[in-house]
Amino acid sequence: MPKDFNLKNLFQDLEYTIFGTEAHAFLWKIFPPTKDATVLEAGCGCGKFGIAYALAGCPATMFDIDPQVVAYARRIRDAVNALSGSSIVAHIRIGDIHSMTYPDGFFDLVFNEGVPQHFPDEDRRQRIIDHMVRVSRNTVVVIGNNGLRLEEQEADKSFNFTYMGMPPHRKCFTPEELEMRLKKAGLMRVQVEGITPGKIENSFLIGGYGRKE
Repeated sequence: MPKDFNLKNLFQDLEYTIFGTEAHAFLWKIFPPTKDATVLEAGCGCGKFGIAYALAGCPATMFDIDPQVVAYARRIRDAVNALSGSSIVAHIRIGDIHSMTYPDGFFDLVFNEGVPQHFPDEDRRQRIIDHMVRVSRNTVVVIGNNGLRLEEQEADKSFNFTYMGMPPHRKCFTPEELEMRLKKAGLMRVQVEGITPGKIENSFLIGGYGRKE
């Protein structure tokens, strides 16, 4: 697991989950939390987005391929439960985005942050988005580092750590490629935006989204 499994990171991710980030605000704008809407975080990492949706009343399903990552996300969820005095509906398990067994159109929202960019192979990065679209009945959102930024282009060249089951290198999406891949997967009304304020080419993160008609 790339991130150190320690209390400092645990508390930081817990803060992100409860108080949100710019990426949370972006997700909330595209798909506001609605009671009983079902969401899937396909490749959840620490689960800070899916757990936040669950805390807002949306039953959330999350999975990651790395067992240590799943254990970490469960700790975040359990801490949220302890602090809130409730039991949020957040199912977190080990899973592979390439072999999801959920029925077609099972979730209202399917999303992830930084997953397809970890697969430089053109076919695999497209298939990930295709799989996400298949299990969504409504909205799909993909968030990642901005491939237009020179800093990210240089980081792509030297990137050499990974979660279990993922390649050691990455290739960040440009807004143009992300839009193309979402449309190729069959989504309608596709848009790509910068998540931080200002021009999209300067945004650290970009988010692409579309809906199934």
